[in-house]
Amino acid sequence: MPAMAAAMTIPARLALGLAAALLAAAAGVLAWLVLAAPQALQTSAAADVRGAVAALAAVMALFAAVAAAAAALVLRRWQQSLERAVAQALAQGRAPDTDAAPAELRALLDHLDTMGRRLQALTEAQAQQVAMLQRQAQTDAVTGLPVRAHFVGRLHDRLADVGAPPVALLLLRVLQLDALNARNGFEATDRLLGAMADLLQAYVERVPGTFAGRLGGSDFALCLPVAGVAEETARSLHDALASAPVLAAAGVEVVLGAAEGLAAVGAGEALAAADAALARAEAEADGGVAVEQPADASGRPVGARAWRTQIAEALEAGRAEIAAYPVHDRQGALIHLESPLRVRLESDGCWLPAARWLALARRTRLLPQVDLAALDLALAAVAADARPRAVHVASASLQLPGFIDQVAVRLAARPREAARLSLEWVEGARGGSAGPDRGAIAAWQAAAARWAPLGATLGIEHAGAAPQQLPALRAAGVRYVKVDPRHLRGAADDAAVRNYAQGLVTLIHGLGLQALAEGVADARTLEALWTLGFDGATGPAVTATA
Repeated sequence: MPAMAAAMTIPARLALGLAAALLAAAAGVLAWLVLAAPQALQTSAAADVRGAVAALAAVMALFAAVAAAAAALVLRRWQQSLERAVAQALAQGRAPDTDAAPAELRALLDHLDTMGRRLQALTEAQAQQVAMLQRQAQTDAVTGLPVRAHFVGRLHDRLADVGAPPVALLLLRVLQLDALNARNGFEATDRLLGAMADLLQAYVERVPGTFAGRLGGSDFALCLPVAGVAEETARSLHDALASAPVLAAAGVEVVLGAAEGLAAVGAGEALAAADAALARAEAEADGGVAVEQPADASGRPVGARAWRTQIAEALEAGRAEIAAYPVHDRQGALIHLESPLRVRLESDGCWLPAARWLALARRTRLLPQVDLAALDLALAAVAADARPRAVHVASASLQLPGFIDQVAVRLAARPREAARLSLEWVEGARGGSAGPDRGAIAAWQAAAARWAPLGATLGIEHAGAAPQQLPALRAAGVRYVKVDPRHLRGAADDAAVRNYAQGLVTLIHGLGLQALAEGVADARTLEALWTLGFDGATGPAVTATA
């Protein structure tokens, strides 16, 4: 690079010029001695003269050698100074302090700083573009509510949270939507649907844990974070919609069905129960509202204290093991085995996956013990078969005093195993669209500074909700990103989802990271993700082809 060469050799060229001059002078003297002296020095003192000239040439040659050595030393010191400056810039994600650099390097470092700022601006703009694609893929353009796939994915996650209380699910249907379109026009009807969505969004904003979505042309959904209020909420919402002047003037009619007390069921089962209530509301329910009550209370989780005791006892008694879910690249080569922890709460019980108990461990502040247990088992497994593995690390664990050091001690004690281990930050972006806060990123950065030099690879789990946070996470030391399956559902058929996934992969690759897909359920989606440029994937589709 011409600019770098010019910056490094400003003083070196002076020394090299002196060396060249001395060498040229010595060569001239020697040439005269060889060619001209035999004829010019035909006196008795010729031998003495030639000896003196030869001595002078030797001294000048020695000076030239010293000057050349000095030039090489100066050049090497400047090269090392520049290498340290560039390494510092790469490690810290910023340009080094130019005031501390040699004078001749400042111009180059200022140039690198300008380039770095431009690159950062381009990366941030690309991240914002990906965030826009995300909104297009996950948000209904008419109402601004999440689309069906995104709502159902969030409902699935909420119902899978064993430690959370039962929920209620409301479905709202606009009757005779086609007639409304014919009578009022599509644009006016879209405005009516937007007004209804605003009313649903008001519940979301007022009640933490509530979320809404548009399931289809005439169907909307609202998930309430607690049970026991479904009928009251449904009737209140029905009355509010019926009394809204703009809706009443347009002749909008709605019915609502609700499923109460949902826990330990799948999203499909919950939707089916609410849809059954919606059918009753359309057919015969008084006031356009019907509610399905839970059949029984069995299956509801025990209290948090009992869960904490059972989980802690299982960990202390060694009733824990790690699973092994393969993450493969497109050629089928193993990247690593994802290794979530499973526990057996009773000595004669069955192994429970993390989805059954991890939420209770989080609530009862057991995550550091869980993460350390998984780490110990993963290191032992790597020692046994040399296969690379990945374990999760929660933000709550990072914030516990001494946790980062405990992990570092384990990695330092087993360097060969640590080199084949990946540590994944779980709360990278699942917590919401805003992504992790600065404090969480700072905690992860502190952990990365300790763990990466010990050989561990660092990654992010459940990413995709906040693409604008990825540049900051890259600076915090991650080397790969696992994209949450909620953001990839429908990639085989939905153009908006594909566009978002493509933009996300481009952003991840632009940051120099690997893009891995989580929870890929079927072969068509897997093939679509390979086409989009994902570097690896895990899930049922991958396991089936392993």
